Amino acid sequence: MRVAVPDRSTMDKKPFRRGVSPPALIPYLVAGDPDLATTRRYLRLAASSGVFAVELGVPFSDPTADGPVIQEAARRSLRHETALSELLDWLGTIPPEELPPLYLMTYFNLFHHMGVESFCKKARSTGRVAGVVIPDLSFEDSRDYRPLFRSFGINLVGFVSPTTPVDRARRIVREARGFVYYVGLMGTTGASLSITPAVRDMVGQLKQWTALPVCLGFGVNEPRMAREILGFADGVIVGSRLVREEEDPGLWEKTFLEFVAECRKAEPRQ
Repeated sequence: MRVAVPDRSTMDKKPFRRGVSPPALIPYLVAGDPDLATTRRYLRLAASSGVFAVELGVPFSDPTADGPVIQEAARRSLRHETALSELLDWLGTIPPEELPPLYLMTYFNLFHHMGVESFCKKARSTGRVAGVVIPDLSFEDSRDYRPLFRSFGINLVGFVSPTTPVDRARRIVREARGFVYYVGLMGTTGASLSITPAVRDMVGQLKQWTALPVCLGFGVNEPRMAREILGFADGVIVGSRLVREEEDPGLWEKTFLEFVAECRKAEPRQ
């Protein structure tokens, strides 16, 4: 069977160049919250606003890395057709020009249930998936799957946290694709991040090891905080603060555009 060639325009923008490319804003959405039509509306606005990517959450019944805001959004989403395979079908119906680069974020059990290779084949055939974010897949366990994702042109994002040993962090960064996700605080999503010298120093260290954008997430609750982060990081991931407003499209769009406006004020950093 012939596999459709992905439309790369929806999967990757121009290659990131530190100090030249604009700061990377990555909003997080829960697919299907409050419904898929609204998710499509949000994706269209994100694309037209020029975000680096959208982290699109696929709901899971036991989201161990997520706080109460995202857990509740996932419960709402599960009322709709948002299983992983069905979500890929839905994405394939959306014109490419309506979508930003998409990174599907969910837990490994869903990939295992579908079959990692089956997922990769279907994701590639849609031409709508730039990469995946799998918070409960450890670096060591990912070794068996990294070649498979790469063979289908799907980026597997690397996670580094404040407790990651330096040698391990270096290995994670070396094998990462798409971007490096620096988790700025321990625990679940939704808590407030403190931008400490240690956070700045670690982001600076990671940037020395990779040309990929190093993006800081977890606890980014205000637009001004996002702009401050972009003073030292390549990108910022905004999750719970936006998910909190997903049931109200007008309020979500207002909040999202406030983040966009602040992030545009940041200058590209070396």
